[in-house]
Amino acid sequence: MENYIDFPMLDKTVRENYKKQQYQKVIFLDIDGVMHDYTDNNIVQEERVARLKQIVDATGADIILSSSWRMGYPEFLKANHLEEVISISESDNLKLFHKYLYQYDLKLSGFTPYSLLGENGRPLEIRSWLLDKPCVKSFVILDDDDFNWQWLRYFLVQTRRAVMMEDKPQLVYGLDDSHVMRAISILNYFG
Repeated sequence: MENYIDFPMLDKTVRENYKKQQYQKVIFLDIDGVMHDYTDNNIVQEERVARLKQIVDATGADIILSSSWRMGYPEFLKANHLEEVISISESDNLKLFHKYLYQYDLKLSGFTPYSLLGENGRPLEIRSWLLDKPCVKSFVILDDDDFNWQWLRYFLVQTRRAVMMEDKPQLVYGLDDSHVMRAISILNYFG
């Protein structure tokens, strides 16, 4: 597909095994607005990762990174995880995210392809990833953005919501307990 970028920095064997893996339940994970709430310099919050762990434990789902962070993550992994400083703008946050994944015994099973189609490319990237994975029985999308999701909206758990604070509507971000319950319901209902 000419509009997509593969991840050539991953070893060829790793890429081939990735293509052959038999996924049954999948979590498409965005980071910004899901694993943090846009406060405190957008640092990944441990409580959000703990909630992600609850979803994985209750469903057995694999985590596929659909966030824009996926462009830097394979390079980060290739740079020997936490031991080596790398020149990625979000490297400290990547290290923290990786530390929390390790701490909660979570792993990323893969990445969606990267679309050159702009800001509304994420739904297309997820659909493209699903095309050659016929064994997927259920999936959920954890994302805060308002893309043109079309039929994927039925599988979306949007982690951005409006709440009233001091008589004014405010947007609140981040994976919370209600999102965890909805994600588990979607994954277990279809899977």
